[in-house]
Amino acid sequence: MSDDQEAMKVPEEMFKDVKFYLVGDIDPQVVQLLKSGKAKEVSYNALATHIIAEDGDSPEVGESREVFDLPVVKPSWVILSVRCGARLPENGFSPESCQIFFGVTACLSQVSPEDRSTLWALITFYGGNCQLNFNKKCTHLIVPEPKGEKYEYALRRDSIKPVTPDWVLDSISDKTKKEEASYHPRLILYEEEEEEEE
Repeated sequence: MSDDQEAMKVPEEMFKDVKFYLVGDIDPQVVQLLKSGKAKEVSYNALATHIIAEDGDSPEVGESREVFDLPVVKPSWVILSVRCGARLPENGFSPESCQIFFGVTACLSQVSPEDRSTLWALITFYGGNCQLNFNKKCTHLIVPEPKGEKYEYALRRDSIKPVTPDWVLDSISDKTKKEEASYHPRLILYEEEEEEEE
């Protein structure tokens, strides 16, 4: 967790009606944020109101959702709720593999701040992760044009798929992750500006 996350101020009683159960290895700072907001940790999932998990496909997560009908959220639900100063909807933070962008870690580059915020929110809401740092965790580079250092680097790595922002929007619209090759930035067609005659 970054220094900026450690310094976050949790609104008092933000999580007062949350009884959470942890599945897997969850960052202790996330637990601290929950407890700072008056949440209570429980030792059995049937006593919980929320399950916090990174791996949505574990048997405990399945049991919690199917038998006890409990919301299962990624730790990012806690962090982003604190950043926003209000509890965010749980359904956008499911760690389960049925989410459209499950397994996607996108780096956003060369997009406007407004578009970056929108794309970040959409990818996160539909199960993916976003970051500005371009590193080995990235699975996708989202760029509006086929240029730049990050783009050139991505072309040399089979593990990183360069796509345009339309890939995100079309995937959500069709409720399935679209084939990345059709959204490669090099496929963008630019209309030549016609010179005006006087």
